[in-house]
Amino acid sequence: MHGAYDGTAERFGPFGVRKELRGAGLGKVLLHLTLERMRALGVHGAWFLWTGEQSPAGRLYRGSGFTTTRRFTVLRWEAG
Repeated sequence: MHGAYDGTAERFGPFGVRKELRGAGLGKVLLHLTLERMRALGVHGAWFLWTGEQSPAGRLYRGSGFTTTRRFTVLRWEAG
């Protein structure tokens, strides 16, 4: 999906493919169909919040031309 958050047309995702269906190219099809639709609506760029760089999704995004523009560190505190 895109544009679902505060009317930000460039925001892509989230989306996913069920674990047992991964590896068949469905994610790539979904990604490219969505990007084509975004382009047809006049959107000139796309971004999403995060994924692991070496995850299947990260490899899909990089292979589709996405680049890293920010890095986030997830911090955790356990109350004791």
